[in-house]
Amino acid sequence: MARVAAGIVILPYGLQKLGFYGGVGIASTLTDFKNRKLPQFIAWLVIISQTLGSIALIIGFCSRLAAAGAIIIFTAAIFVHLPDGWQLNWYNKKKGEGVEYFVLLLALLWIVLIYGGGAYSIDRFLDTTILWRPVPAVIPLCR
Repeated sequence: MARVAAGIVILPYGLQKLGFYGGVGIASTLTDFKNRKLPQFIAWLVIISQTLGSIALIIGFCSRLAAAGAIIIFTAAIFVHLPDGWQLNWYNKKKGEGVEYFVLLLALLWIVLIYGGGAYSIDRFLDTTILWRPVPAVIPLCR
């Protein structure tokens, strides 16, 4: 449940960066990262991780790898939003949002990173079939 919940929560972030749900789209996302003096490849990693990584979490494919990528992104988000305090901006009285949401999301992601995708995941299916045996180096990341 933690895996699916985290994936569902993260997916709209990625889709907004692609231009869905009233999002700004790829070009504006790249510009935003450039204005923050971050390299473009970081922006692309964030876009890919938040879209494909969240889908991977939802279906349970390479759950630990997807969780690790999201943990890096949302840990950075905590530092970006830390000046805005703990709580979300419920009454529109602050410049930005607080960090409480990210802390909760990180707790879910750490559960996935530690325990893996769970019983109802593609990871578990691949781990119990002969299909996964030829690539033992990938197994720890995708269990």
